[in-house]
Amino acid sequence: MRKTLVAVVLCAATAAATVVVLWAQTPAPSAAEKAEQLAIHRNLGKAFYENPTTYAQSVEEFTKALALEPDSVRERVNLGLALLRAGKTPEGVAELKKAQQQDPKLPHTWFNLGIVYKKDGYYPAAITQLEQMVKLAPDEPISHYNLGYLYRLTNKVTEALPEFEAAAKLDPNLAGARFQLYNAYRAANRAADAARELARFQELRKQQA
Repeated sequence: MRKTLVAVVLCAATAAATVVVLWAQTPAPSAAEKAEQLAIHRNLGKAFYENPTTYAQSVEEFTKALALEPDSVRERVNLGLALLRAGKTPEGVAELKKAQQQDPKLPHTWFNLGIVYKKDGYYPAAITQLEQMVKLAPDEPISHYNLGYLYRLTNKVTEALPEFEAAAKLDPNLAGARFQLYNAYRAANRAADAARELARFQELRKQQA
């Protein structure tokens, strides 16, 4: 862009027609430069995101990326997640909600908002988010586990059991799901199932110790 501007300024003193020809023939480098800058901010943001000491810098880089592509759901989700990791929960939630409105079919927003609401004790809101998450990504075991856990916390025992079962089926090594199944089966007087899940849970704990 800088070279083009210089050429236009120099030629403007000679003839306006020359300026028009220059603008028409010179390929605008802005798109390429923009893509390069966007990639740089994304990569830096990701690198800073992985380091506990540089969360603030991650927010800065993803903010710059979003400024370059203000309509990008990807950039907004990245910024929202970086804000959450940096401890700026209200700001992070706000960005994720905006991204969710832009693209309701994107699973990331439903999962992360569900986890935030769960952590903050907003259980009905968390359930709403995670119910949609498992619809969009039914093969994701952690979502089923968290949804089942929320059902249990809100005394929805009947709804909780199939979620724990789904989580354990999708990830047989998910110890938390095994333990919750043990409790659920024991409460339902299913002694054999409870004993099986307890044994599996104890085995996993030994393996992971």
